[in-house]
Parts: sequence; structure tokens; C-alpha cells
Amino acid sequence: YLSALKGVALEAWTMKQIDTDSFQHIKQVRSVRGSRLPKGRALERHEIRSLFFTCESDSSAKGLRDAAILGVLLGCGLRRSEIVALDMGSMIYKDRALKVLGKGNKERMAYVPGGAWKRLDKWVEEVRGTHEGPLFPRIRRFDDVTGERMSDQAIYHILETRRVEAGLEMFAPHDLRRTFASSMLDNGEDIVTVKDAMGHSSIATTQKYDRRGDERLKRASQRLDIAD
Repeated sequence: YLSALKGVALEAWTMKQIDTDSFQHIKQVRSVRGSRLPKGRALERHEIRSLFFTCESDSSAKGLRDAAILGVLLGCGLRRSEIVALDMGSMIYKDRALKVLGKGNKERMAYVPGGAWKRLDKWVEEVRGTHEGPLFPRIRRFDDVTGERMSDQAIYHILETRRVEAGLEMFAPHDLRRTFASSMLDNGEDIVTVKDAMGHSSIATTQKYDRRGDERLKRASQRLDIAD
């Protein structure tokens, strides 16, 4: 709308219907940039527990695999493309870490929390084995664990299936990455550490993943309480 009004003003000035000062004032008017609430959300603790319960109640090979995938997504904040690119050789046992190939062909170390590592180790020891190939391969019917690498879309399908089984509200796969970032910040980790853990090149990008909402402001106010 503003550009249209400026066009009308230019036409009026050309036809000498307004003076030069008025035209210059109109030209200098800038549009007001609004702001919107960020997309996506962080999962609640009870939702995370429900997802793990659903996976671990499944006695098939997929149950162990999906629990391990969920643990790595939530515990390391990996992208879908990063988790399907993991190989058996990506596991660094001595550091309890994963070597991740991220955007821009950049490698980073993702250190795996205790609970997630236990699920990952259980998947490898009881089902997958330590042979070369994708860390999380495709599993066909009747627990046929293949050597085929899964696609990004397969991760979406796994999470959606488990979400429905757990009876949870809609969430996107990227919301697990938002959950990771919000949890790290909530635990008091500095923004630079979170940026590096997520494989971001900019702190501004990392800030967009913060979904702690007003609760963090309430806690900050309570900690300050300078009038007490």
C-alpha cells in the first residue's frame, strides 16, 4: 500500500498538484515492519516420555531403532538429513559421540547424553550389529533389517507414526530440534555452545529455535527480585 501511495504522490508532484516539500516528506515515510510469533514448538516432558514409551513398548526391531533415533534427535538436535547420513563408523565410543556431517559439508561432534547413548547402544548390540553401513537402516516387514539407507521422509513417517500411537498433538520433525535448543538454553548453556552443537553458522539462527516462551521471563524476574 505504501508504494502505491508514493506512486500517487509522484504523479501529483509531476502534475504540480503538491509542492516539493510535501512530496519529499511522503518519499521518506518508511513501512513499519511487524513481527510474528515463531513457528513450531518445543515438546513437553510428558510428550517426550510418551514417545519413548510407545517405541519401547514395541518389541520389534523397529521399536529399538525408533527409540534410538528419537534419543539422538532429542539429545543431539540433529537434522533429519544428518541422522539418515550417519554410518556405523560415525559412532565414537570413547567419547560417547557421533561424527555428524552437516550443512555445507561441515563435520562436527555431537556428544550423546547418557539415556540416548544407552538406547543407541542397545539398538546396535541387540539388533543392528557393528558391521559397516547406515547406522539406522531401513527395516522391512517381519523384522527384516536391510542395509539400505533411509530417506529424510522416512524419519518424518517414523515420527508421525509414533506421534499417533502416543496420542499426541501435531508436531513437526524440526520441533525436536527446537526442543533440543530450548532445553539446552533452559539448562543454562550459553548461546554459542548451543549454536555449535546445532551446527549453525550464526547465533541469530540459533535464537530462532528458542521456544521457552514467557516462562523463562517469569523465572528471570523471580531470580532478580531486587525489591525483596
